[in-house]
Amino acid sequence: MPEVVLVAGRGPMAVRAIRSCQESGAKVVAVYSEAEANSLHARLADDSVLIGSSAPEASYLDIAALVEAAQVSGAHAVLPVHSILAGSADFARATIDAGLLWIGPSPTALTAVDEAGWGASHGVAVSSPGSVIGLADGFRLDGLLVRRTTAEGATLRWTSAEEPPDLALEGFPSAAELVAQLSDLVGELGWRGLVCVSVDDDGAAVRVRGGVPAELGLVELRAGRDLLRAAIALAEDGTPPAASPGAPAAVGGSVRARAVPPVGGHASITELTGPESQDVEWTAGYATGDPLWPWYDPVLVVIGVAGDDVADAVDEFLEVTAEITVTGVPTDLDDLRVQAGGLAARLRDGSA
Repeated sequence: MPEVVLVAGRGPMAVRAIRSCQESGAKVVAVYSEAEANSLHARLADDSVLIGSSAPEASYLDIAALVEAAQVSGAHAVLPVHSILAGSADFARATIDAGLLWIGPSPTALTAVDEAGWGASHGVAVSSPGSVIGLADGFRLDGLLVRRTTAEGATLRWTSAEEPPDLALEGFPSAAELVAQLSDLVGELGWRGLVCVSVDDDGAAVRVRGGVPAELGLVELRAGRDLLRAAIALAEDGTPPAASPGAPAAVGGSVRARAVPPVGGHASITELTGPESQDVEWTAGYATGDPLWPWYDPVLVVIGVAGDDVADAVDEFLEVTAEITVTGVPTDLDDLRVQAGGLAARLRDGSA
């Protein structure tokens, strides 16, 4: 593990990356914009650096500012969180040219992805049935299929060792077939590190991206390993830590603010509380009292739970989300619970 890691990003997944690095013994440097000097990710890090004004393109997405922040803070490595940063060959080259460890795929692999039209800047249809997420070592992909269903703007996700027949899509390849097919693809690209490959209704790849996906916690629950630690070890040409027994199934989602304040204003999160169980993947990007600004992705928290099968995990998800309280800003939590409840009912009566 590098002694000092700069985490390039914000929000829940930056918090997730900070936590993983610190638990591994590394000092973490966060970056923040003028609007987020007191943001949760900056508060949790060991050190933090102001990188620009509130607009993302002048702060969180400013490659020169990020590399400079790594240099002045004494960081030895850069861990990009957002897929736009993690998928930038320019950012990767600038980091490597500065003598820093780039925790992600090589500039060559990123260029190949972009030229193929699978880059982070290319959109993916909302109807995409899921992604294969895992760790690629340049030759193969060790990953899992995460399925999703979206309605009213809320997205429920799940992954399981054996998908219930009632949830299978006609013509959609099995999870094992998809992982094998996409393993060949990432091998051809020479991709190393975390990877998320979104697929279309036929199982063909439509987007390949790096970074820290919101589905990471679900994959880790199933895989029984910390994939961020594994990705860092791989970047150092080390041996990723071995997996431990994982869970048969996991279900989760992201709680998002329904409305963001207009430019020039902000909303206050008057309460944000969640489950206290150690068995729940709970990664918040905000805390009670934090402001919500108009420039940033309004994901408040990412949550995931495990179960003996999908039906059991959905039931656990409903119990856990009943313990979440968010006030001060409207969210899609109720819609997320409606989706989970509907899926639970369909699994029970076989109408899925």
